[in-house]
Amino acid sequence: MSNAWQEYRDRISGGWKCISYEMFKISGAEKTLVAKPHGETPLGRVYISPQGWLAAHLARPERMEKAKSDQPWQTASDEQVAYVGRGLAMYCGAMQLFKNDDGSLYWQTKVEVSTDPNRMGGIEERKVILSHENGKEYMTLEPKQDMLLDDGTPTRAILKWEKFE
Repeated sequence: MSNAWQEYRDRISGGWKCISYEMFKISGAEKTLVAKPHGETPLGRVYISPQGWLAAHLARPERMEKAKSDQPWQTASDEQVAYVGRGLAMYCGAMQLFKNDDGSLYWQTKVEVSTDPNRMGGIEERKVILSHENGKEYMTLEPKQDMLLDDGTPTRAILKWEKFE
């Protein structure tokens, strides 16, 4: 394992838009698609600075509709806030990029701020695959930790991002 930041910094730093968020049930070498929790058009952005600062924001599009009233967000009901809040996943912190002996990449982010207080102070680790298709840069991320569906079923998430900046 070696630090790969200098080698990949120019390619990985910038703004990324989530274009696919799929969850798979893993059974041995077989994986079965079980959900697209953010639908066909996920709402997500990741920004990675040239110095290695990461800010990740994911939101379920169907939960981001503007309130029907002109009521300010700060005075929304607890029910309204919970509905939106359960559709958000955000964290930020300093990241490091590593290359394994087999050439595969992964990053670790030391979480400083998060919508999930249990993540704060912890490490978020992602397998990273960088690709170039039809003149565009893509990044596929696979969290090391399993994610849970709303019913509690453990799954493996695979998110694909397109570079926009």
